[in-house]
Amino acid sequence: MEILKNFKIDIKKDFLFEKLKIMKGSEDEKEISILLEKSIEIGRPKAIYLEGFIEKKGDDFVIINGVKFTSLVLRKNLENVEKVFAFIATCGKELDSISFKEDFLKDYWWETIKGYFLEIARKGLFEYLKERYFLKRMISMSPGESERFVWPIEQEKELFSLFGDVENLIGVRLTNSFLMIPNKSVSGFLFSGEKDYRSCKICKRKNCLGRSAEFDEKLWQLYQKEGK
Repeated sequence: MEILKNFKIDIKKDFLFEKLKIMKGSEDEKEISILLEKSIEIGRPKAIYLEGFIEKKGDDFVIINGVKFTSLVLRKNLENVEKVFAFIATCGKELDSISFKEDFLKDYWWETIKGYFLEIARKGLFEYLKERYFLKRMISMSPGESERFVWPIEQEKELFSLFGDVENLIGVRLTNSFLMIPNKSVSGFLFSGEKDYRSCKICKRKNCLGRSAEFDEKLWQLYQKEGK
């Protein structure tokens, strides 16, 4: 198990302003610039990972480090895989401790900034693993990231159990409804595979800002049929 903390904080201001439709020279630019400076000052994105070894494969489950994970899609993606990297990445509790609930616009800006810090941790972790373990094509899967049949969000509990006291380690806790706090956190398995996989291909959610691939009806139908 290893914790990564010393990520380089590099947020492209112009890209952020364009995303949030902030006009240069406006009062909004001044306000969000203050928030951005504050985030860079206190923000501490973090990530934790461990090596997971597949001990058994069933029809729709795998056992990794003694813990059973039930998912037909995960099982198929791990067909020719013997080792995965379990991970949790977060924007950090430092940013999550600040709220602007009385100011909807500032709160929206702050949540967007937190998202960028999460991405810094996630990308930094993936790049680190790629270099250290000489991974080629990297595939990631997270509980609850797509349709329920893909990998139920309830399995966050099993994933967190691999690490022990995650809140003490990197400040992330799991709620009774299996949501992570800070909310800008992500967990899952990362592994090296020959075939490309993106959960977006079997997700029917519309108007998703995080979509990275078009929905594949045939693939969705295939998993639906095999899962019955």
